[in-house]
Amino acid sequence: MKTNKLTSAVRLAIGAGAVTATMPVAQLATAQEQMIEEVVITGSRIRRPDLEAVSPYTTVDAEEFQLSGTINVEQKLNELPQTLPAFGPSSNNPGDGTARVDLRGLGSSRTLVLVNGRRWIPATQTGVVDLNSIPGTLIKRVDVVTGGASAVYGSDALAGVVNFEMIDDFEGAQITGLYDITDEGDAEKYNMDITMGGNFADGRGNAVVYASYSKREALFQGDRSFSDVALVESGDRLVPGGSSGVPGTRIFGGPAVPGAGFDLGTFGPNGEALPWIEPDSRFNYAPDNFLQLPQERYLVSSFAHYDVNEHVRTYGEFAYSYNKVPQELAPTPAFTTVEINPNSAFLSADAQAALNGAVNEDGESLLNDDGNYVAFIGRRMVENGSRQSIDVRDAFRVLVGVDGDINDNWSYDAYYSLSNLDNSNALNNDVSASRFIQAVATNDAGTACQDPSGGCVPLNIFGAGNISQEAIDFVNIGATNITSIEQEVIQASVFGDLFTLPTAEYPVSVVLGYEHRRDESSFRPDTFLASGDVLGFNAGEPTIGSYKATEFFGEVSVPLLQGAPLAEDLTLWGAARTSDYSNLDDRVNSFATAINYAPIESVKFRLGYQEAVRAPNVSELFGGNANGFPGADDPCSAGGFQPGVTNSDLCVATGVAASQVGNFTQANSQIEGRFGGNPDLTEETSNTYTAGVVWQPTDSLDITIDYYDIEIEDAISVLGGSVTNVLDLCYNVIQNAGSAFCQAVNRRADGNVDFVNVLNANIGTIETSGVDFNVYYSTDFGFGIGGNGSTLDISLNGTYLDEYDVTPVAELSDRVDVCAGNFGNTCGNPLPEILVNTRATLRTGAWTFSGLLRYIGETDDDQIENAGATDLVVPTIDDEYYLDLTVSYAFEQGLTLSFGGLNVLDTEPTALGDSQQQANTFPETYSLFGPRYFLSASYTF
Repeated sequence: MKTNKLTSAVRLAIGAGAVTATMPVAQLATAQEQMIEEVVITGSRIRRPDLEAVSPYTTVDAEEFQLSGTINVEQKLNELPQTLPAFGPSSNNPGDGTARVDLRGLGSSRTLVLVNGRRWIPATQTGVVDLNSIPGTLIKRVDVVTGGASAVYGSDALAGVVNFEMIDDFEGAQITGLYDITDEGDAEKYNMDITMGGNFADGRGNAVVYASYSKREALFQGDRSFSDVALVESGDRLVPGGSSGVPGTRIFGGPAVPGAGFDLGTFGPNGEALPWIEPDSRFNYAPDNFLQLPQERYLVSSFAHYDVNEHVRTYGEFAYSYNKVPQELAPTPAFTTVEINPNSAFLSADAQAALNGAVNEDGESLLNDDGNYVAFIGRRMVENGSRQSIDVRDAFRVLVGVDGDINDNWSYDAYYSLSNLDNSNALNNDVSASRFIQAVATNDAGTACQDPSGGCVPLNIFGAGNISQEAIDFVNIGATNITSIEQEVIQASVFGDLFTLPTAEYPVSVVLGYEHRRDESSFRPDTFLASGDVLGFNAGEPTIGSYKATEFFGEVSVPLLQGAPLAEDLTLWGAARTSDYSNLDDRVNSFATAINYAPIESVKFRLGYQEAVRAPNVSELFGGNANGFPGADDPCSAGGFQPGVTNSDLCVATGVAASQVGNFTQANSQIEGRFGGNPDLTEETSNTYTAGVVWQPTDSLDITIDYYDIEIEDAISVLGGSVTNVLDLCYNVIQNAGSAFCQAVNRRADGNVDFVNVLNANIGTIETSGVDFNVYYSTDFGFGIGGNGSTLDISLNGTYLDEYDVTPVAELSDRVDVCAGNFGNTCGNPLPEILVNTRATLRTGAWTFSGLLRYIGETDDDQIENAGATDLVVPTIDDEYYLDLTVSYAFEQGLTLSFGGLNVLDTEPTALGDSQQQANTFPETYSLFGPRYFLSASYTF
């Protein structure tokens, strides 16, 4: 039977490129009549059921979440080949309690998240949406558009759009619950939802109310064998390592201990002098860190609409979310410069002798005028307890709108929305830097501080467990920081048909619209945090800013030819947007065009070009200075020095002793970076080319292949792209002490890097290209449980990543970081060349059996391709397979039970050393917990 245009469009929206397409082909004819009023082509605002997608896209339907036993929607989205895992349930350090989605690995701030086609609540000053605030049970489907969509949806859509279509016409009541636990009996998850809705006013209106409660229990890195020890690279193997901030106190560059044959490196429990032994002396911080962050979440949502008359429909939305996510880190590592009384009773005789006898190369005493020894130390404050960072986000959103038909050809839509979020961040068990320094300098007896002001209590840091509770009470501090975010959106649009060309069957369609958006936010840090008087958490300064955007946009779809020989359909599509941002000097413009050509009904070609822009957000523009600790390599150290490449003289000129260049051991694998906003940022632009083919050889088989090529110019990032890049550019590439990159590097007296200033900047380019391939097959069988036949659906969704290159400095076009197929301190999360998801679902009678097989291709340490490294301990992360299985049964009384197992093959991540993110791996990319099992129930009445 020949399918008509609407059926073809519906089939594409459901099948082609879909992760799961749950509607059997046999039902399409019925679906045509049910869906005609709700089909909205993703990637365009034009409401034409005959217009097929103009950009590569993927659809995830509600059943995929049910089959996966997913409480948090980011976990399912992060499995898509088109996304790079962002912050999620295992993002402890770094992390901020949010859950995000990152299309094409281009960054969460370049991915626009919408709900029902409209902007959702921003959760950070970067404008990123916390997916925790989206009610999972109400999701009808998720449409993912990749390849740039700024012309259609706005600035943030440079990488693409993730749109959550919600159920807004529910009738009846539904209660759902889920319990999830690992095979080791830990890391539980609980979820309970209730949805109620119904029609009113003789069917002219409908209202839906939804409430949800979720809880996720904590799991520590110490609870799994692959993460219970912080691993480092030593020689040709991974060995237990950790931090140089130790409970016994590390003293850097300590003096020789008389008659002992070693330099003072750390202290025993009675203050005795001990040597520093690599890596045995290091502190294992891993067990104190979360592997799964605990969470408690409440959601309340409502949707309503009412047909006033045949031309006017009013609608409204309300959402409230409360989300509490703690992070927990090992006790504060106090890295700071202190004055030590060499005659202190806290020290043993050999330690006193070493400090009193400390001299420089000229034989001069190193004691200062007060008779104290000045040292840079690392002290792990285990007596103070683990550091806690507790994020609580309260958010609400209200939206009111009106839409309807003007006449048979024209319709309109207008709405106003207001979103507000307050984020309270409590920091517990930090240490005051000033009080710590004050309390270390004591009298000879150790009974009083040399500076007794403020009630100072002597602090005995010489040996593990020696700090008194009174001293802890003196140095312990907490902080409460408040972030407030408000977004206001006004949008109005009209859409309709103009005329029909003589060669076409369908009219030319247009959309014209206006949007005004106001974004305002503030970050108000605690006094201690703002002053920088903290040792355990990243210092931060206030961030206050706002901007407004006024935009006009339009789209046009021009059917050029239909029903002709070798031209079943030929349609030209275009979109444009002009934006006036209050924080930019000039207007910015985006436009897009695409041509869809179907020589025959079963084959369609699509070719597109989009020029997109992204204006800097509040955080990027106005963010106060803050520090962080990314993994980085010091080129002047033994581990980072490259003979014949690294400039030794420059190392000496910037603070490394000549004898130590290429010889000293980097104190920590993490190096402090100081980050902050830049009000002089300009917009970044992107050019995206797409080319694809859609082939439907039969009614039961859809195949799509899409090529994409994206280039971002003037990309907004940190100076040089990363701390590692700045160090590399300074010492290995530019090699000029006066360059901005060398000026950003600050070293301590012992030669180690103290910190690197990497404020926001418009850097060079980011280029990525690849191919998406999707297959959907569905077939019916005449046999099955209950004698009613059965249906088998198979979907495959994959991506081949051909290129992901970053040019951190526009003027140095030959300096390119190659990241496709790589991972590490330069490229970050693994970017496999091949990612594939395959799901097979069999429905027979009341039973559903489903399996999902995920494949993540192998990746190499980015030092191999970008720095020529040949002696890495773990050069490659192996490819991984994950298998999830689910079975469900639908009772006649409205009850459905599902049972599933995730990662049933018990696939464990490859253990990493220096080139990891956290927990000896990349925890949002790879499954960490072993097999998980879930039981869910849904009762509708």
